Amino acid sequence: MLPSRPCLQAASSLKASFKSAMARVAAPAMILTAGTALTSDVLHGMTLSSVNSVSVHPYPLMLFNMHLPSYTSASLHKHGHLALHLMPPTRESVELGRSFASGVKQDPSHFKVNSTDGSFKEMTTPFSGFDNYTFYETKEGILVPILNELEAAFICKKKTHFEVDDHEIWVVSVENIIRPNKDIQRPSGGILYFDRGFHRIGDLLSE
Repeated sequence: MLPSRPCLQAASSLKASFKSAMARVAAPAMILTAGTALTSDVLHGMTLSSVNSVSVHPYPLMLFNMHLPSYTSASLHKHGHLALHLMPPTRESVELGRSFASGVKQDPSHFKVNSTDGSFKEMTTPFSGFDNYTFYETKEGILVPILNELEAAFICKKKTHFEVDDHEIWVVSVENIIRPNKDIQRPSGGILYFDRGFHRIGDLLSE
């Protein structure tokens, strides 16, 4: 039996209310870059607002999710390594955050997968025309792009993942943490995504 019109309207209203409420929640914005086998391969990555730490013992784990279909997901499944970038609160970081987040298109010619909501998903290639990065080589020989504009990068390897509707939830183990920009002395807190825009950490609240 198909859902009635009032049910569909109620579901649509709940989704709109949920999106509006979640826009009030500040979340860390981090950029994921997916590992590859060759420097000549097409590189993929995306901006995430779902990164969390999971545990320290017996070893550090982190968690994030991504919308499907996704070229970045395909790269993670194939090569298994990635970097999660903590970005400093700079204009360059915001520009990179926007670039790596520009993945949803409505034009079916971009990506030949028809999703359930009627739109076509194209996870873009934000590295096109961009060379402000280097490669970190894992002990397995996988090359992970590291953006030059960063405060720290968590080098990770896939541990497990599972699908929930049109999303994948990933748990990854942290193999290394690099901080190549030694001039960044104090922790900035990274950049926050809030009210559909990027923000910096504010003042400490008195207790």
